Amino acid sequence: MYSEKEFRKLRLEERYKLLKSAGDYVGVRTTPSHRVYLFIYNGYYVELWQIISLNQVQWIEIQSNQQILSEYIKDVDLSDLW
Repeated sequence: MYSEKEFRKLRLEERYKLLKSAGDYVGVRTTPSHRVYLFIYNGYYVELWQIISLNQVQWIEIQSNQQILSEYIKDVDLSDLW
């Protein structure tokens, strides 16, 4: 497992392999040009940005901005749990 500092030093391909093998998928959000997937890896959040038109990963970055992270849960309906 890599720390945040170590993760940031990895190349895109290495980050992708880590998320695929050890990341836990949380959710997805969309922008006009990207599909953005959120994963938890080693206790921190990581976003994978995929260009929709090319179906290609453009970048993978650690995300700690709470306002952005809240975008992943805005449509979650918890009413069935009660």
